[in-house]
Order: sequence, then structure tokens, then C-alpha cells
Amino acid sequence: MMILSALFLGTLMLAQTAGAEGARLSFTCRDDAGQRYDFVFAPVALDASGAGRVEVGDNAVQGYAGGTAGPWSWTRDDIARTLIVDGGMSEGGLPMLLHRLDTATAPITATRTDLSCEAPF
Repeated sequence: MMILSALFLGTLMLAQTAGAEGARLSFTCRDDAGQRYDFVFAPVALDASGAGRVEVGDNAVQGYAGGTAGPWSWTRDDIARTLIVDGGMSEGGLPMLLHRLDTATAPITATRTDLSCEAPF
């Protein structure tokens, strides 16, 4: 398990290094019900730690990366989203948490979705 976690972190670091050349970081994830979620982060301006501006998805929504291993945050359709690594890599995948904050509702609503994601190799 430690080897898988180190391998995952190494992959993220390679993706960040390649970010200067336009590489994208992609995650394919599923929730407990099997619904698929795809996340694509394209670097725009990242510092040495991997933090900075990214474009999210096919629509190139402006977002932010907190570092090489996230978190990644963006807003689309009045919903603020944050994707967070939520544990170490295992044979079951990489646990991640998608938090959505809908500011267009009254009262404001928040949704947490636990995800299992494939390693971005």
C-alpha cells in the first residue's frame, strides 16, 4: 500500500512538472452507486509546489490547485466544487471527496460525494 501511495504521489509530481508543457491531470472516478465522474485539470500557471491556476473540464472553467496533490477548486453554474484526496492509494483506487456548495439555493446547500478514482497513469 505504501508503494502504491508513493507511486501515485510520484505520478502527480510528474504531471505537475509536465504542466509547464501543457500536460493535463485526469481522474476517472465512481461514487458508491457506480455513477461515473470525470475530472480534467489543465495547468495555466503553477508554482514549484503545483499550486496555482488551472482550467477544469472541456469548458476550461477557471479553477485553482492547492498543490501537487490538490485540493482542486472551481465554480460552475453557481456551485462551488472542491475535489480532495481523502486517503492513500489502494487496490480499490484512490479515495477522493467531491464537495459541492450551491450558493444559488436558499438556504445554501452542501453535498459531499465519496469517490473512488483510478490513478492518473
